[in-house]
Amino acid sequence: MKAAIHPQMFKDAKTTCSTCKAVYLIPSTIKEQSVEVCRACHPIYTGKKQTEARGGRVERFRKIQAASKGKGKK
Repeated sequence: MKAAIHPQMFKDAKTTCSTCKAVYLIPSTIKEQSVEVCRACHPIYTGKKQTEARGGRVERFRKIQAASKGKGKK
């Protein structure tokens, strides 16, 4: 096996979740890193649904339907 080919391992690397701001100290080859979703806020682990910030197809459809009801057929 070749010597000095493995990356440096940090035993207490700081990992920060950008969603819930949780901080974890885990072994990694990077000293500090940021993740978008962690186990504390991921919907699969928490069992909670995430709501869309901009609204989905159903909300847009209902908005269009509400606007067209006022016009009616002649």
